[in-house]
Amino acid sequence: MSILSPALLGAVGLVMVAASLSHLRSPEALRRGLRAHQVLPERLHTPVSRVLGPLEAVLGAAALVVALTGAPLVAALLIGMPLAGLSLALALYLWQVLRVTAGQVVPCACGLGEAPVSQSAVLRGGILAVLAVAGATTADGWAVHTAPAAEIFVALAAMLVLALATALLPAARAVPEAELMPARAHDHGSHR
Repeated sequence: MSILSPALLGAVGLVMVAASLSHLRSPEALRRGLRAHQVLPERLHTPVSRVLGPLEAVLGAAALVVALTGAPLVAALLIGMPLAGLSLALALYLWQVLRVTAGQVVPCACGLGEAPVSQSAVLRGGILAVLAVAGATTADGWAVHTAPAAEIFVALAAMLVLALATALLPAARAVPEAELMPARAHDHGSHR
């Protein structure tokens, strides 16, 4: 039995649940983001902002249940493939946003903070799609209720670390490197 499947599928579930909470709390912020993206027709902004949060919540929660209960491969595929499809659709959508907005700073509206749309946000969607596919296709019956305590700890820690690293990727890249190390840049200039 392997902890790979629950860690991967659970990480995607955690990211989706986190995004859904923001979208459910503030569908207006999502609508503003969709408007700034200039990709979807105006008439779709409200329906998308109403559907995306609940869809993310249901798929994310289902992924967590499947990841932790040792559900059979069929159940993992029934949840993992729609999660992968949604993540891939979001990645392609954000890639189109980058093309349409051509260098303008627009909010991601991904539900995971205030970072602008960037290549890192597109990459995050791709990473989530890969994690969902890998987690679903490697499901092998590992479950919290049958695993040793050490394995449970490792699986939950891996799930959390993968979720945080993936969710925070665009925010981490949104801060210019020069802003992170101004003293070092200044020190190099004074040694000339």
